Formats: sequence, C-alpha cells, structure tokens
Amino acid sequence: MMRRYCWYSLVLLFQTGGFHGMVDAMTFVPADNPSIRYYGRWDMTDPLRPRYSWPGVYICAEFRGTRIGVRLLDTTDYFNVYIDGSLHGVFHGSGRTGPDYIVADSLHDGRHSFRFSRRNITFEEPYTFCGLLLGDGGKILPPPAPPSRKIEFIGDSFTAAESDEATVQALGWEARYPLTNIDLGFAPLIAGHFGAQYTTTCRSGSGMYCDWQGNPHQTIPARFDRTLMESDTPKWDFSAWLPDVVVVCLGLNDYSGLKDSAGSVTEEKSGLFRGAYRKFLGTLRTVYPGVRIVAVAASEQWIRDNVTRVVDEEHKAGDGRITYACFDRFKGGYVAYGHPTVETHARMAEQLISQMETFHLFQEKGE
Repeated sequence: MMRRYCWYSLVLLFQTGGFHGMVDAMTFVPADNPSIRYYGRWDMTDPLRPRYSWPGVYICAEFRGTRIGVRLLDTTDYFNVYIDGSLHGVFHGSGRTGPDYIVADSLHDGRHSFRFSRRNITFEEPYTFCGLLLGDGGKILPPPAPPSRKIEFIGDSFTAAESDEATVQALGWEARYPLTNIDLGFAPLIAGHFGAQYTTTCRSGSGMYCDWQGNPHQTIPARFDRTLMESDTPKWDFSAWLPDVVVVCLGLNDYSGLKDSAGSVTEEKSGLFRGAYRKFLGTLRTVYPGVRIVAVAASEQWIRDNVTRVVDEEHKAGDGRITYACFDRFKGGYVAYGHPTVETHARMAEQLISQMETFHLFQEKGE
C-alpha cells in the first residue's frame, strides 16, 4: 500500500502545477542533445521532437543539479522516474500545467543519473518528447557507456506487463493505464539480470498469425518493421540497434483467435500458426544476422506443443541458434481478465532466467 500511496501523492503534486513558476526559470536541454540516450523504438525524423508509441521506451541521462524536468506532449501515459537508480516516483502529465513539468526536486547538489520510462501501452497517436529541464545551475553531463549486451523482447500484453499492478478482474481499458508497470514485467527483469539494454516490441491482443479475435492482419509480424506501433511509416531502421538475443513470446492470442467453442484448435489452423512462426524466424535472421533466438511458450499446452515443434524443425534444418523456453501458470496470480500480477511476472522471469542461463546466450561477446 505504501508504494501506491507514494504514486498517488507524486502524480497529484505534478498535476496541481505547484512547480509551474520554477519551471519557467529552468534551463532547457533540447531532445537532440547527444548526452540524452534513447532506448526502444523512437521516431527521430525530427530530432528535436522524437516520437514514440511502442510500450517500454525509456530515456537515460546524467546531470548535475537539484531538480530535473521534462518537456513532453503526452497527457495520457504514465512514466517511472528513476534518480540514481532508485524509483523516485510515477509521473503523469496534465494539460493544465504542461508541456513543461518538474519530475524530481530537492535533490542533493551533485551528479545524478536519470531514467524516464514509459510504463503502459496505448493504441493512441504517437506522443512527443522535446527535451529536459534543469534548474539551479544544473548541467547535462556525458553519460557512461551503455550496457554492451542487448535483448529485444517480442510479444503481446504479457510482455507489455499489462495491468500487472491491478487487484481486480474487471478493469476497463483506460483504467489499466496507471496500473500497468512494464518495468516490473518479466522482460525488463530478465534484461536487468543479464545486465542488458533492451527493447520491448510488443502489442496487447496481437499474435504471430492472428489477434485474439482471429484477425490475421493484427499481428506482430505485420508491425515488426514499424517505428511507430500503429503507423506504417516511417519504417524502422534495423541496423540502428542490433540485439544479441531476441526473446519471442507469442501464441496466447493466436490460441484465443484460432480455437473453437470447445477450446480446440484444428491441425490445419495450428499449421497456420507454425507457418507464420517459421516465416517470422526468417525475418529475424534477415534483419539480425547471427542473432540468438529464444522461443518462449506460455503455460497453455497448445502453445507449448506448437512452439516446441517449430524449434525442433529449425534444429533439424540445421539452425542451432534457436532455443525453447517456457513458463508455468501460477494459481491465483492473474488480474484484469487473466493478466499476470507483479508477483507472477517475477516468478515467470525467474523460470525463464534459469533456463536462459544454460543457453550461454552472450558467449560470442567474449563473456
């Protein structure tokens, strides 16, 4: 309860405009400053106004000073604010006081690390980050070298950690925004364990062959070349960020969209899923030559059977750079129509980490 009380207090403070006068006196650091590092898929067509729409994007910077703020055109999303590696609070913008906001104040006067990460997923138009704000003679500082390891997580609402902080089963879509915290989802937990930077290319409701309603056009492969999740342009430049490992966790929505009223999927439809999976593996190998792939299956037996079959067929075809992993279902560990809780995500991450550690995924980097 203490964590949620702090969250509410911080959001209320930022929205009341109590810091607005201070914002006016702060120094603006534009978004194209080379000391600001961007992680995830950002549309940098206008480097002064980078846009984002995929979940889990984040910004890192180093600064000297006692307060920091953001210039942000986004009154929908929620963000975790980390100062010196610790969660400082949760930020939500308000049109009444924006687009300039202070997100951390009354810090000791010295060097600080800053991380600003998008917590939730939406299907809205892209949002825009314009830069940072520094007060009290604050100064942006050169950042340390980023982690050399890189992991991309490709998936659905489980990978996005949708509703992981919720406590009820019935929860409307927009009510999920403040209760989604991707940083406590299995993907960032795994990346943190391996000391890796990461990208989360995931979309709620989407699958490998179809979405949860059986629509074959609302899939992750159909969006994989996009910089912005809901826009066909601009295309993503895959050479800009080459992962060492790609973790694919899809199948839950395919199972929902392909099964009949009795909960069964015909062999013909299962073949469609496996065919789409193999085709997507080909795409991954093309855009990320030499990448290691971890094919993750959720607890549903149909998913496990079909993902295992795909991986076995790839091995027989001579590809030894793909491995299979899975996580179980945990009794009582789901909210908001079947989404894992924070505690369940931690258990999923623990299971996957124990399997992934045996794969020697980063061996080629001399580690």
